Amino acid sequence: MNISNLISNYIIAGKYNINCATTSLKNARRYVENQFNKADKNLDEELPDFDKNYLNLHTACNKALDVPRIEMPVIEPDDIDQFNKDIKTGRVDIFAPYSKGKLYTPTGLERDRKEGKNWIKLGYKDGSINDDKIKAKLVRIPAKKLIPTQSQIWLEKIVNNIIKFGIPASNSPVANATIIVSKEGYILDGHHRYGQAMIGNPDLKMRCLKVPIGIKLLLKIGRSYGNAIGREQKG
Repeated sequence: MNISNLISNYIIAGKYNINCATTSLKNARRYVENQFNKADKNLDEELPDFDKNYLNLHTACNKALDVPRIEMPVIEPDDIDQFNKDIKTGRVDIFAPYSKGKLYTPTGLERDRKEGKNWIKLGYKDGSINDDKIKAKLVRIPAKKLIPTQSQIWLEKIVNNIIKFGIPASNSPVANATIIVSKEGYILDGHHRYGQAMIGNPDLKMRCLKVPIGIKLLLKIGRSYGNAIGREQKG
C-alpha cells in the first residue's frame, strides 16, 4: 500500500462543522467526550492533556493566515519527492528572470494537463540556469513548533481518526508522511495530521520538507504545482 492510500485510510468521509479555530474548549470537550463514550473509551484516560492540547491547537489556529481550505494547495505525500526534485533542479519558475515576464502561478491547471506539464518546465525557459534552484531539507519538527496556514481544521476528522487509529506515535503515518513547510514553519498541506498530533501528542516530531522560501510565495507555487500534477483544491 502506498503512502497516499495509507493516509486516505485515516480520512473519515462526511461533512464537518466543528472548526478548531472557532470552537470553544467547552463545546469541543462536550463533542469529544460524546464520541469517546460511543466508542466505549474514556477521554480523560485516553487523552489526559486534552484541555491543554486543544487550547494550544485553538490558539495556533487563530494565528493562521486564514486561508480557506478551498484555496490551499494540494500536494499529496506521494507527490513530495517529485516536488522536491523539481524545485531542486530549477524546473519550476519561482524567481526572476521569469519566462512569462512576471511570476506566473495560474489555477485550474488540473483541467489542462498539457498546460500543467508546460508550467512545471517554465524554470528551464527563462534564460537562466540556476535562478530557480531551491535546496529544501528533510527535517523532523515537533508538531507544536509548526504553524497552521489554513483557517479550517475540523475537530470531527481529528477525533474520529484518533479513536479509530490511536494516539499518533513515532511509527504512525501521522509522523512519517512528509508534509511541506515554509521557512517560517507554516504548513502547506497536512493540517489534519498536524491537528491529530497537537491533540494527541504535540511533542511528536513530524517528517517535514522545509522549503527555504516564505509562505506567501510557497502558497502560490504550491497551488499551481498541485493543479499542474492533477490535484484539485478540497472544499
